[in-house]
Amino acid sequence: MNSHSLRWRLVLLAAVSIAGTLGAAGLSITYIFERHIERRIDGELDVRLSELLGAFAVADGAAKMIRAPSDPRYGQPFGGAYWQISGPDGPVLQSRSLWDRAIALRGRPAEGAQAYEAPWTAGATLYVLDRQVTLENGGRPLAFRLAVALDHAEIDAINQDFTRDLLKALGIIGAALLAGAWLQINLGLRPLRQIRRRVAAIQQGRASRLDGEFPAELAPLAEDFNALLARQEERLRKGRERAGALAHGLKTPLTILVGEAGRLAEQGLAEPAAALLEQVEAMRGHVERELARARAHGAAAPGGLFADARASVDRLIDLVRRMPRGQDIDFANHIPDGLRVQIDPDDFGEIAGNLLDNGRKHARASVKVSASVADGRALIAVEDDGPGIPAPLRELLTQRGETAQLGEDSSGLGLSIVCDLLADYGATLAIADGAGGGCKLSFWVPCIEAAPERRAAPARDAVVAAAAVARMRLAR
Repeated sequence: MNSHSLRWRLVLLAAVSIAGTLGAAGLSITYIFERHIERRIDGELDVRLSELLGAFAVADGAAKMIRAPSDPRYGQPFGGAYWQISGPDGPVLQSRSLWDRAIALRGRPAEGAQAYEAPWTAGATLYVLDRQVTLENGGRPLAFRLAVALDHAEIDAINQDFTRDLLKALGIIGAALLAGAWLQINLGLRPLRQIRRRVAAIQQGRASRLDGEFPAELAPLAEDFNALLARQEERLRKGRERAGALAHGLKTPLTILVGEAGRLAEQGLAEPAAALLEQVEAMRGHVERELARARAHGAAAPGGLFADARASVDRLIDLVRRMPRGQDIDFANHIPDGLRVQIDPDDFGEIAGNLLDNGRKHARASVKVSASVADGRALIAVEDDGPGIPAPLRELLTQRGETAQLGEDSSGLGLSIVCDLLADYGATLAIADGAGGGCKLSFWVPCIEAAPERRAAPARDAVVAAAAVARMRLAR
């Protein structure tokens, strides 16, 4: 049982309440029943005492029984029913059931009948009713104490039988009440389960808001949650717009500086020109990397956005083919249909676009994109048949924020950006040798294979892919 589960807390509280209530009810009913039995026993003993008084007489100064009392247990040793007639010096007559014992009468006789408990054999108890009577014999009054008793074990047996039956009844009632409480709790918590399912749909990219009707107690929560998602999306949208505006604003000054460096070189100032170009390139690399970080949604993207991996790669391949050497490379997309990776579509376009661009730059004839799924995660791999990445540079390239010179037409900035973006999702870029001797770049991300209920419009995917390629061109 989850100790933090609201359902189990409510069930435990209901069980404790039901158990406490039924326990108190059981004790009360048992006490009332026992008192009722004792009153019935008092009435029965009073009848027995009257019968004993009617069967008792005094003749010639001695007590004698005119007739035997009706209960046959009086004649059985320790039969459970007893009578005793005592004079000033002790018992004078008694039932056979007392055998060789006597009822221990209580102290001085009281006026009228008195009921009390007296000790009996083997730790048992007798319930006794006695009365002081005075009879005349020859004009002389004689005092006697008449006592009748029943073994308290009979009362205990009745109470035990009643208690046993009562416990069975209370157990059935408790089970019925607990089942009713469980049903009530489940019905009461159903709206929370609906919210949980709808939040899961948002996380899986099948919905963008908590839609539907909710009880009055939960409606403000759903409204606040939807407002939070809207504010988060608005912040990310504005952040991307500001990043795009900054990229556009910096592109022109950097281009001018490159032109100025060229003019310095034409004027014979090759060394200052080279130094200026080096600094411009460093500025471009730092700016582009930080802009990529600013544009990225990362794991904080609202709703746990998903990207259609195959569709996104298809559009990126179409755009990369329009770039230099793109028509000379055979691009193959082997990602299965319907595979959706848990990455913001813009971020996935940035990652896949840079990997494809890396293949375009270094492949001899082919670039292959593939995906394999295991335990709810997808391994996305981009493999080319180029010269590969030297082992000394692999560790440097996979360190966040690091770049390395890979060739005359590449600075490794694209792979550095890929590492930065993957780090925001808790993933890393793996660099290995390809099957054909080239380079294989791969990364693991959460995914779902089922076809989405709601997908982004194709036009939006095209815009995302185009924006990714535009950023790749700026990175070059």
